[in-house]
Amino acid sequence: MKKIFLAAILISSLVMTPALAISETQEKAIVDHCEEIKNDLRNVQKLDARTRVYLGGYYETILTKFITPLNVRLVENNMSSTGLIDNQDQLVKKRMVFVNDYIMYQQGLEDLVGANCKTEPTKFYEKLIEVRAKRKIVNQDVAKIRELISEQVKLVKGLREKL
Repeated sequence: MKKIFLAAILISSLVMTPALAISETQEKAIVDHCEEIKNDLRNVQKLDARTRVYLGGYYETILTKFITPLNVRLVENNMSSTGLIDNQDQLVKKRMVFVNDYIMYQQGLEDLVGANCKTEPTKFYEKLIEVRAKRKIVNQDVAKIRELISEQVKLVKGLREKL
């Protein structure tokens, strides 16, 4: 039970704010539970990959089946809205940023899983902090995309009220 608890604490540090330096206790926990930590990181890696595929498909569907066709139709009928077009442009750009940031995060996570935590716990921990920061950036990208999608809904409702 103690092993699971220590591994869970270390893995949860992916989501929490970074610590300033590694303590002797953390270093010992990393060395003692290296394989369990790596297994947990591999699970995080798999779950995050599934989430990225889901979100990527979701964002693509929204763009190709809702936003773009609506804007094309509005342009064809001389009813285009700069707000809708600007929002589409921002969403496309932010989606690309999300994809690039996720790739950077996934590469960092891959390096972390490949790191030798038994012989170099400090280096492993430093990589963990880097991966945590990259994951936070991806989370911020997702939040911004959600915000843009919400804005799209508001803009469409406003357009509908004008018609």
